Amino acid sequence: MRARPVSPDDLPAVTALQAAFDTHWFGAQESDESEIKQVLELAVPLDERSRALVADDGGLLAATWWWSPDDVFLSVRHDAPEVVRRDVFDDLLAWYAACGVHSVEALAGDDAFAAALDRHGWEHWLSSFELLREVSPDWQLPEPVWPDAVTVTDLGPDAERATHELIYDRARWATVPGHGNRGFEEWRHLFVAGEPADQQVLAWRGEELVGAALGKIFSDGSGWVAQLAVPQELQKQGIGRALLLEAFRRRVAGGAKRLGLGVSAENSHALGLYLGVGLQVDREWRKYRPASSAGATSERVAGGAGSAGS
Repeated sequence: MRARPVSPDDLPAVTALQAAFDTHWFGAQESDESEIKQVLELAVPLDERSRALVADDGGLLAATWWWSPDDVFLSVRHDAPEVVRRDVFDDLLAWYAACGVHSVEALAGDDAFAAALDRHGWEHWLSSFELLREVSPDWQLPEPVWPDAVTVTDLGPDAERATHELIYDRARWATVPGHGNRGFEEWRHLFVAGEPADQQVLAWRGEELVGAALGKIFSDGSGWVAQLAVPQELQKQGIGRALLLEAFRRRVAGGAKRLGLGVSAENSHALGLYLGVGLQVDREWRKYRPASSAGATSERVAGGAGSAGS
């Protein structure tokens, strides 16, 4: 086994590696090459913030990169022999420590990765759930019910900075355990750039922005709500539920085969809201950190073990 930086030329092999992981755990591929490329582009400089492990026969065993100490993409060959997987995880966790990475995710049930994290002194400090449900005739989404004087628009370029401010300042997104604090350019790259404006929902009361629901339809047909935010002083007035339902209805109209989102296990109010509209817990991601560290992210960007997104 040898190590080297990840190259953009590795994207087909990384996509195949991730597809095998997805199929093993979830039954089908969940991320395509363009979605993986989107997060690879954040790892700058790539030669310092990425690592590929290659077998003696030239096959890719693992690929990982990071763009902040809390944001890591990791894909590992799930069917490698146990002794090889042990060596792979030991190598990568030592590399993370040397780079100052202090948050990774492991899928609940991935006992080999969990054992490696334990060996290296990482602690499970938080779980997040991905809630999913297939679109079907027996699941009828209710009509959104908007509070008085609230109107809805798409997300246009002129509202992007106001939407970022609403999410991170007024709704205090990053104060929720598992949520990341992203600057405007990173946020725009991950959640807005290249996505159809009509899949993004903004709620207004007059000229005041009072809520946002952002997301996309992934290549596997999952209609995702990545961010749902309402200013703290306006929460529990029905704006969030209406935004969620409007966003999901737009995903269905756009051709989504299933609907979903991620939520911190500690965010009981949000979890109750999502279960209340008919979503179901599909999987659990366990967030790990060295005993002296804190912080992690939970927005889904591209699938994978320890991906920024969940």
